[in-house]
Amino acid sequence: MHISITIVSVVLLLTSHGACAPVEAPEQLQLPRLQLQSEINNRVDVDSFSPAYDDEDEAPLRIPSRYESTVLGRRLLGLSKTGVLTTVFPENTTSSRVPADVANTPIGLPDYIASCEEPSGNPTLLALTVSTSTKNAVAGSNVSLSLSWWDEYVHLTHTQPWSAANLPRLSMIGYLEEMSAEEVESQGIPSCFTKIHGDSVMWLPGRKWAAHKGLWMRMVVREVYWIGGFGDRNYIGWFDRDEWRGVKEEEWANVRLPGEKA
Repeated sequence: MHISITIVSVVLLLTSHGACAPVEAPEQLQLPRLQLQSEINNRVDVDSFSPAYDDEDEAPLRIPSRYESTVLGRRLLGLSKTGVLTTVFPENTTSSRVPADVANTPIGLPDYIASCEEPSGNPTLLALTVSTSTKNAVAGSNVSLSLSWWDEYVHLTHTQPWSAANLPRLSMIGYLEEMSAEEVESQGIPSCFTKIHGDSVMWLPGRKWAAHKGLWMRMVVREVYWIGGFGDRNYIGWFDRDEWRGVKEEEWANVRLPGEKA
């Protein structure tokens, strides 16, 4: 039997193409999956996060008492240079620069603070008369001042916390009160404040060349709400007013917040 040369050529051609087709090894088939998994892992670098306690096995299981937490709160105040000061716009706004629909609405703005009246627990502020917070406070608004340990933890440890929600923060509630000239002088308020905020010399009250008129004011703290971190290992709740005022500087100087060296 004779087979056409053309048919034989076609068969040989198809056979040669099939033999030349690349065969993917099992390792090559797995490569796209490995690349995809690598991309997913790289989106969140879990090694860049660290828990507030380096060794979870050594994390304290006992929840600090209210007073122990109060001392920590006083340390947070003593070490804080700024906070978010919240005031409420008056019911009737008289300035054309203030929208009418913000009446009775709270507004929170960052502000310089210092702890210059130890051991009172009342923060010191250099209140500028042009500021919204000062205007609202003078108009009768109560105020709150919120502090957190979030930024300072990163500054001290040079790492992002495993969870910022497990770091301390608090909110003080009260009102602003202008200090008398005698109080300012006897307590050395200007030197205390400028030691922490060197640029505040540009707004010191009584200076003719000051950029804006300023007032030395204290925040009279009436209540303090504390969140020490996760509730299974930290106190969360209101402090006792008398305990807050009674904490001595040497007490809060001898405790440490997360990330501080002993």
